[in-house]
Amino acid sequence: MRIFIIIFLFPFISLSQDSLNMSLLGYLDYPNTNGIDIWGYVDSSGNEYAIVGLRDGVSFVDVTDPTNPDEKFFIPDIYSIWRDIKTWNNYAYVTTESDTGLLIIDLNDLSGNTYWHVKDFIGDNSIDTIHFEAAHNLYIDENGIAYIFGASNPPGYPAPPNGAIFLDLNSNPINPTYLGNWNDHYIHDGMVRNDTLWAACVYYGSAFCIDVLDKTSPNILASVNTPNSFTHNVWPSDDGNYIYTTDEQGGAFITAYNVEDLNNIYEVDRLQTDPGSNSIPHNSFVDGNFLVTSYYTNGTVVYDITHPQNMVEVAYYDSYLGSGWGFYGCWGTYPYLPSGNIISSDINSGSNGGGKLLIYSREFQQACQLEGSITDQSNGNPISNASVSIINTNFTSSSNLNGFYQTSTLDSGYFHVVFSAFGYENDTLGIYLSNGIISNLNASLNPTCNFPKPDSLHVFDIIDTRVKVGWKNMNSSECRVLKYYVRFREVGSPNWITRSAGSGSGLCNFGLNNTDKQLINLSPSTTYECKMKAFYCGGGSSGYSSPIQFITADPCPDMINLTASTFNFNPGKVRFDWSITNPYVFARVKYRIDTANSIWQNVGGFGIYYPLSNINAFGLLPGNTYRAHGRLFCDSNITAYRSISWTNPPIFWTQPNSPIREGIESETNGLEVFPNPSDGNFNIVYNINELTNFSITITNVIGEKVYQENYHDYIGEINLNIALKSKSSSIYFLNIVDGSYTQTKKIIIK
Repeated sequence: MRIFIIIFLFPFISLSQDSLNMSLLGYLDYPNTNGIDIWGYVDSSGNEYAIVGLRDGVSFVDVTDPTNPDEKFFIPDIYSIWRDIKTWNNYAYVTTESDTGLLIIDLNDLSGNTYWHVKDFIGDNSIDTIHFEAAHNLYIDENGIAYIFGASNPPGYPAPPNGAIFLDLNSNPINPTYLGNWNDHYIHDGMVRNDTLWAACVYYGSAFCIDVLDKTSPNILASVNTPNSFTHNVWPSDDGNYIYTTDEQGGAFITAYNVEDLNNIYEVDRLQTDPGSNSIPHNSFVDGNFLVTSYYTNGTVVYDITHPQNMVEVAYYDSYLGSGWGFYGCWGTYPYLPSGNIISSDINSGSNGGGKLLIYSREFQQACQLEGSITDQSNGNPISNASVSIINTNFTSSSNLNGFYQTSTLDSGYFHVVFSAFGYENDTLGIYLSNGIISNLNASLNPTCNFPKPDSLHVFDIIDTRVKVGWKNMNSSECRVLKYYVRFREVGSPNWITRSAGSGSGLCNFGLNNTDKQLINLSPSTTYECKMKAFYCGGGSSGYSSPIQFITADPCPDMINLTASTFNFNPGKVRFDWSITNPYVFARVKYRIDTANSIWQNVGGFGIYYPLSNINAFGLLPGNTYRAHGRLFCDSNITAYRSISWTNPPIFWTQPNSPIREGIESETNGLEVFPNPSDGNFNIVYNINELTNFSITITNVIGEKVYQENYHDYIGEINLNIALKSKSSSIYFLNIVDGSYTQTKKIIIK
């Protein structure tokens, strides 16, 4: 025997939960199982029923008297955490993801003993067939066509279409006829009207509009991505001009889209029932001017959607004691009973953490809508980010970039509305607001900010093609800067060039504190003039300041006549020379082995300062061909002030070969390397007969140094053990530079 609990003390109940414009009329506990989805049914006598999906079956409950819900029968079924229900005529159709097929229940038999599990469906031609044992959800349209969503089969059976399977319930409601399918994407949920399927493709993150008039060849008409890319549910408005979607994610939105033109679908509004709580919306259903939503830990929530571009929360009943993120609380809701009562199913808010059927009254009505424009009294310009507050309510709003605002209140009456914006005097206006009516109230605010022009305009860091423009910070206690414009032109030109000199977020919580802007791509040796304009929070702006003039610098000269000189008795050295024509600050010379992907090396550190016009480089590899190029710089602090390019083409040369004695491989002028070839671990022996400075380097074939050791005032024998096992197998070069004499030896690492 099933155990359930009925409570009649609804006045006490309604006070025990947080609610607005909804009351709990009655409920039914399922203490030994958890609740899933819910649907409603009305028999030929007008009796109202709730069909409640549970993890262990289906409960059929008479809710005609909402204070005395009466379970008429229970059909046990395989355990599942998903169970969805829809009705057609006197039959209920139930899907589950636990491989029992489509459960069909004859609702005329209140004993609950007449039902079938159907897994195979045959087309009219007796050829086309489909077999499925599980499905996530379903919908039945006004023509008696069932749409099975997210079907699957256990291992060993062919996978059925997991988009939508179309079944005709008319000719034989307990043995539906297979008509076709759409299988472009997995469908989680959907709604169909006038042969148009709106499908929630959850893993694609989009709502799809599909023409299903021809069930053998459905056709995609449009799609739209939803904000959190996890489209769980979609439902069209009664006139078909809008759709409403949910994303089953923490902190997600209920979102409204205009779909009048399927080639231009666009979002018109979005909202959350408890911003910041990270709660999860589940399923939304359009009921005339209202959208009724099951919202997990926030319970059942109702929005006024009379004006989809300004949805308003008008009622809720929070049936779950917890809050925030989590798949607990309210799973489903059904708002279509003739009595107007709303029935909802909770997962675990019942006794013993079990499921619960809840029956609510409607005490809500359409909101009182208010909209208008806010402008600057001095010039008529729109004021953005102005605050709008209806006194003695919790409803506030702010104006957009065009000065337009929308807000609302739940109850009709005469209200005072306060308009405020930074830089303006507040204004309070009165208006009578009525439920279901949009009232218009415009406000014109008197500025306290006189919108001053940018002051103390000056230029600095002037080079040939760039300059920085500076100005005084124009923020004050009366004025906050939203953005700046700077205009500039060559003196004598009729055309100004306009550039943004900084733009804030538009929120204007703080003024924009920019005080400089760099202008680029200027012409050298040219006289310019520039001026500035400030835009202030609230919509006001200054005129342009008086222009100032500046002259860009002359071009930085090119490096010319770059040459490379080598030394036969020091094959690791090269000298670079270049000609001096016009003054500059410093020069840079770079060289590399003339091999693809070799690395450029800088000569002389940061640079060679004028008037020095030569520099030596050491450590080059004898016998190798190199390339080099140079560039002149005209400001040591602004390196952008330089020659237009590196010398082009570069110069090329070949270092002389080393004066290395031919003979025994293991010894050259006192230099021994062993073993060679090696695995990367080898020894170097070298004798120094007189006090001297020298260096030992090892480079790869593209000139990169892999080892270096410097010796100062050294005499005697050098014994080194070198470990280069981490280096790749290749040829390397050992270089010993001893004063003006260089010895080089080839090293092979296997």
